Amino acid sequence: MKRKKVYFLHSDIGQHLTGIEKSAMKRGNMFVKYLDIEPVFITVNKNINVHKNWERYVENGIVDKNIPMVNLFEYFQHSEEGRNNPPYKIKREKTYGYEEEESANNLHLRVFDSNNKLVKYAVYSANKLLSHINYFHEGKKIVRDRFNRFGQLSHTEYLREDNTVLMTEYFDVYGKRVIIKYDGGPYLISDGNATFDTVLPDEQALILYFLKKIIGDEEPIIMIDRNKRYSSLFTGRKQLNAKTISVIHSTYFSNIKFRSKLNKHYQDVLNSPYSFDNIVVLTNNQKRDIEKQFGIKNLVAIPHPCQIADNLDEKTPQTNKLISVGRLSSEKNLDHLLEIIAIVKKSIPDVLLEIYGSGKEQKNLKNLTQKLDLKNNVKFKGYVDNVHDVYASGELFLFAGQAEGFTMSVLESLSCGCPVGSYNVRYGVDEMILGEKNGFLVEFGDKEKFSEKIITYLNKSNEEKKYYRQEAINTASNYLEDKVADKWRELLNSLS
Repeated sequence: MKRKKVYFLHSDIGQHLTGIEKSAMKRGNMFVKYLDIEPVFITVNKNINVHKNWERYVENGIVDKNIPMVNLFEYFQHSEEGRNNPPYKIKREKTYGYEEEESANNLHLRVFDSNNKLVKYAVYSANKLLSHINYFHEGKKIVRDRFNRFGQLSHTEYLREDNTVLMTEYFDVYGKRVIIKYDGGPYLISDGNATFDTVLPDEQALILYFLKKIIGDEEPIIMIDRNKRYSSLFTGRKQLNAKTISVIHSTYFSNIKFRSKLNKHYQDVLNSPYSFDNIVVLTNNQKRDIEKQFGIKNLVAIPHPCQIADNLDEKTPQTNKLISVGRLSSEKNLDHLLEIIAIVKKSIPDVLLEIYGSGKEQKNLKNLTQKLDLKNNVKFKGYVDNVHDVYASGELFLFAGQAEGFTMSVLESLSCGCPVGSYNVRYGVDEMILGEKNGFLVEFGDKEKFSEKIITYLNKSNEEKKYYRQEAINTASNYLEDKVADKWRELLNSLS
């Protein structure tokens, strides 16, 4: 019997996973393991390394090896078939001059005409394959060729005077033009013989065209994880023969204090809820609040799943070590944590906070670390794929975000036996953190109280800490994969 497919709609799979992609991968793994369903990840951004990134997550055990990922541009360009094709090589002409410059990771090649004017500037990646070539005329950049991860021509960008892209031509790995994109639309799709088969007005039409190609005549289930990108395809007139589930990953409001303004990512969903067969939220509290405010009846609360980390008895947390894992962005309020650590340091001089993640706030946070004289107490560890050993090495996981849909990192920490200290915010932590059992909650912004709670916990006896760690595992056991899979089974069966 053919396995049922469920399509997960995403924008991209980047070098660093977002919480949305990571949680969807966990869900996909669970579907394979417990529900005998074939999840298919769909991405639509042009990212030359998207498949390379996916392969790394498979290799590191983040996503099941049986789950395929299909990218819009790779689909039309047959990019993965380039694995067996030779890379493009620049031919050296006698009338041109060539100048090479090698750095630690790249090779740069400048090409000059007989009048010593720059006409080409090529950049090679660390594996010595072409990354891109810029073309010049009278000192101005006019065209850029970009190459796929196997070194074949991927697309050509035609540039305006200000170096913005006017038009892009995309090629398959055999050199045939398959898509032309004009800035702001339209898109022209080739039938494979270099003539244009289809003209599409904008990106939304391109995505819809692609989804119809992928889905064909089957009636699958589509899960919309990137709502802002995709929801408009499903509101109003039905354009796809599919059952649809919209997943709300964060709070439905953007005004944190008054909850009076809808989160822009979910406006289409909440303004047209019955365009979707179901809307999944991650907590019972958010389900209750949305039902009360909007009267929506097709809501289902299903949390993220987890697995209890292996061999926790063999792992001993490092004394006075605290952990933070997540994107380094302003809404995560990591500056609060640094100020809290500065207070804790007065009582516990060797306190250590390890911060895992990357993001645009990193420079500001490092500057604040210096300003607060925390260079020996705060370490920025960067992004890592596998964080279970990280959680298990800490005495406490700290979270200072102001609004979340679930806070998956909190559940991951609990599943590794690491108690959590957090601001008491909606949603997720208020259901997972049980005061004085598996961690603590404090009112948002109360840094003095937060630091006091940390100091109190770090000064507890080993037996008391062991109790907290066991309670953390007990809480996480309520979110085990098999239990969460039962909730998904019930929902998916209702759509059959």
